[in-house]
Amino acid sequence: MTKKEHILKVAEEEFCKYGFDAVSMNDLVKKLNINKATIYYHFKDKKNLYQTIIKNALEKSNTNIKAIFEEKEEHKTLLEAYIEAIVITIKENPNVVSLSLHELANFSANIDESFIPYIQEAINILEKVLEELKLKEEYKNMDIHTLFAFINGTIQTFYAIQMSTLPIGENKELKHNSQKTLNYISYFVSNIILDAIVKK
Repeated sequence: MTKKEHILKVAEEEFCKYGFDAVSMNDLVKKLNINKATIYYHFKDKKNLYQTIIKNALEKSNTNIKAIFEEKEEHKTLLEAYIEAIVITIKENPNVVSLSLHELANFSANIDESFIPYIQEAINILEKVLEELKLKEEYKNMDIHTLFAFINGTIQTFYAIQMSTLPIGENKELKHNSQKTLNYISYFVSNIILDAIVKK
């Protein structure tokens, strides 16, 4: 692991736990046991470091999503594969949920317009996915951003609840079991959407 990769890994863990505002460069210096100049050699400032972490997560997610067109399984719709790709990203790096929820709770205060292409790419792929489905009349002109928000918001919120130490949720099989929780929500969200918007 390079010095830059190590900085990104440790910083991601700290931002994941505490959010952008609660983590200082001094905190990171202590955690990394390096001098501040080393961080600034790789990253302009704290925001640049944070944004790099978020962009890396979005790039990985989009890579997984784009792969659904190359690896489509016969028994799955593209919508099921699209949702599973989002779940795979979380399986590979559960920190993306915490980072995303922190940022959404902060009304995206620490990201800027440079993130739009990453988000738009995932939305554009979702539009292509819907083209293969025979949608019910009332959903043919639905707002794609609403569906995108529903998919991502439901997956992330459900995962966060199941991983929480609070006694929320009665399904003991899912509680604190990352893999089973993600498999369940992938299946659940796929079927809810397919039942709701697709003609029988």
